[in-house]
Amino acid sequence: MKKSKKIFFVIISVLVVIVFATFLDFDNSKAFESIITFLSITTGFTITALSIMANSIFSKQLYQIEEDKDNSKTLLHTLVYQFKNSTLLFVATIALILLYYFIDDKEIIWKTVAILNYNFSFPIILKSIIWYLTILSFLNFIKLLLLFSKFVIKNATK
Repeated sequence: MKKSKKIFFVIISVLVVIVFATFLDFDNSKAFESIITFLSITTGFTITALSIMANSIFSKQLYQIEEDKDNSKTLLHTLVYQFKNSTLLFVATIALILLYYFIDDKEIIWKTVAILNYNFSFPIILKSIIWYLTILSFLNFIKLLLLFSKFVIKNATK
């Protein structure tokens, strides 16, 4: 079941990137500077939150509780996994934006392929991927913020 969810996620991701590159024409790279700033702050937030969790008494209790879905892991493993993956998503998005700026400044002639009256090139696809990952990053950050606020409240009650 887990493998089919991953395959479904990949298929949906590819379709969303294609929609961004064609129908929605997400050709606004001017916002990338603001996105880098936001993602840098969110990366700092996740690292700070992990540091707070590492020094928490409650995290020791989470280490003692077995995960419902996977009994080989504890709740602390799951929590750290979510923060780690979010941080990697934020950093990957920043890296792609920096790559876009690097290739955008170069005088490279990119081959454009026309499919069904839509033009595709590496910069267009890269911008679409960046926008998709940015949306995922925003959603992921909200999820982490809610999760961390629950952790802080639980930690205060222990």
